[in-house]
Amino acid sequence: MGKNKDKIKVEFLGNNAIDVTGSAILITTDNNKQILLECGMIQNCDSTNDFKLNSKPFAFKAKNIDYVIICHQHQDHIGLIPKLLHDGFKGKIIATEIASKFFKPMWKDSCKIIEYDSRILSKQRKKTVLPYYDETDVYNALDLTYEYDYNKIYDLDENISFKFLKNSHILGAAQVELYIKDNMGVQKTILYTSDLGSFKVKNHYVENNDKSSKANIVISECTYGKRTQESAPNREKDLEKLKTKIKEVCIDNKGRLLIPVFALSRSQEILTNLYKMYKDDSDFNIPIYVDSPLIITLNKVYCNVLKGEDLELFKKVCDWQNVHFIESVEESNACIKDKRPKIVLSSSGFLTNGRSCSYLKEYIQNEKDCVISVGYSPNNSVFGKIKNGEPIIKIDKKNYKNKCTCMSLYSFSSHVPRHELLSYLKSIYTEKYYLVHGEESGKLEFKENLEEELSKMCRTSQVVSTTKNTICYL
Repeated sequence: MGKNKDKIKVEFLGNNAIDVTGSAILITTDNNKQILLECGMIQNCDSTNDFKLNSKPFAFKAKNIDYVIICHQHQDHIGLIPKLLHDGFKGKIIATEIASKFFKPMWKDSCKIIEYDSRILSKQRKKTVLPYYDETDVYNALDLTYEYDYNKIYDLDENISFKFLKNSHILGAAQVELYIKDNMGVQKTILYTSDLGSFKVKNHYVENNDKSSKANIVISECTYGKRTQESAPNREKDLEKLKTKIKEVCIDNKGRLLIPVFALSRSQEILTNLYKMYKDDSDFNIPIYVDSPLIITLNKVYCNVLKGEDLELFKKVCDWQNVHFIESVEESNACIKDKRPKIVLSSSGFLTNGRSCSYLKEYIQNEKDCVISVGYSPNNSVFGKIKNGEPIIKIDKKNYKNKCTCMSLYSFSSHVPRHELLSYLKSIYTEKYYLVHGEESGKLEFKENLEEELSKMCRTSQVVSTTKNTICYL
């Protein structure tokens, strides 16, 4: 430890060191300033187990953190920030102007889920289990949030500065270049991609990616690290597949089609594509139900942050006569039982909780009905099991016969495809790459490929597949 005590220390403490959720990377400067790159929830396929994991004490003292840098507003990147406040954090929360506008509804929705899960655990354990944060912590976190633009260098103090780079992952997302001067006055640069969007497949409402060119270390997501994920997603073909499936299920067979979506970004993207696909088709009369109070709330944020042609398009989407927004439980229950043909967009995207699970219980038992996954879906998720043909699917601890049809549309993932990530990373001049946000086998396969590509370029940069508590010194 002696030779490293005067160096900048990077610790991979979050669950994203070994899996795809729970982002948290701790950086300690050589004068003991502490920077946390994101602070996200672990989100697996068991909400009560997630509660237990997320309620555990942090691997650091919250009161010692000076800055938290947030690159986008998905819960697996921001979800534990109110807990950070609950545990004593009093520093600055740093985000893009757009991303910060989503914090309040995302955190307040999280409070409801945490409170619900705490009641379930209290019954199971026959003792009171308290939520690990509440709305007071949310509002305290909002008070400590500061907004910044893209592509400008900001000084946090005399030794620490940063720049947000544009990122097509979701609306308001960023990569960050973090610049830290050591005690000798030498500047070290850390690039953190966070979750990175495609450089080629354009989603609506998002920025195109900027590219970084040089850093001392690069910390990169690796969601699609496996070689089996090599093929490029094709949006045009996916839209054709979606149109064909809608005709088959809803028009020809008079069935119902469920699209589980994430309330943030995915729901708006799918709805916009459906609008553009059918807006001029006077014969298309299949109703589209958007069943999620959070989606409706986030749509209002979209209307507040979008500008120009993007805002004009999104308003047309929301006002489209085929679209019906459901808020109340009574309306939702009626829609679930309604046998008439329809398309339903409902959260959550992984079918772990929320109203989409209620629809699934009804639809999975009917051969005429269909479930469509749009984007990344782990094999151990409910949809992964449906796709793999398991005859019995467990939903909310009850068994259901798997009779419905299903389909995956991979181009709607908000993560950069494997070949694009490989091309981007090898274009960056750096000493070391650290791979996070991926399953171990995928990261190891990607590490091998990246090393091969670097070798062809006569470069000796090291590639590290992170594990929990991987440490880097600069």
